[in-house]
Amino acid sequence: MSVLRRWRGGAVLRRAAVTCTVCLLSIAAVALPAVAATEPDPNGTDDVEVHPGWNGMPGVHVIQRVLDATAQLGLVSSVGAVLVGGGMLGVGRVTGSMGSGSRAGGYILGGGGGAFVISVGAKLVSWLIAPATVHSA
Repeated sequence: MSVLRRWRGGAVLRRAAVTCTVCLLSIAAVALPAVAATEPDPNGTDDVEVHPGWNGMPGVHVIQRVLDATAQLGLVSSVGAVLVGGGMLGVGRVTGSMGSGSRAGGYILGGGGGAFVISVGAKLVSWLIAPATVHSA
């Protein structure tokens, strides 16, 4: 007897897995013949190239300043959350309040996580779209 059958939610999990598999197979059955049927034009007129970028777009500098200001506000808010959480943790320890200590831990972790996401987010997005922007000549 499998682990999924012994587990009470196993039926729901099996049903979800079967549904996902059927959906993926249906998509593949519809998409693969359409992709296989397309033949390249011998004249080469069906080539489409996209080069995403901010080049020539009006207001790029304004958008960049708004993004920078928003990121700075987010970093300040994250540092503020860490400081407030640290203060709450200290006051909670002095007064013996376990509830404020628990909430303080959430503020500290949330502030640290927010600062991490803000500081690494732009680099992560650049890293994810880098393969799409590399073009072979």
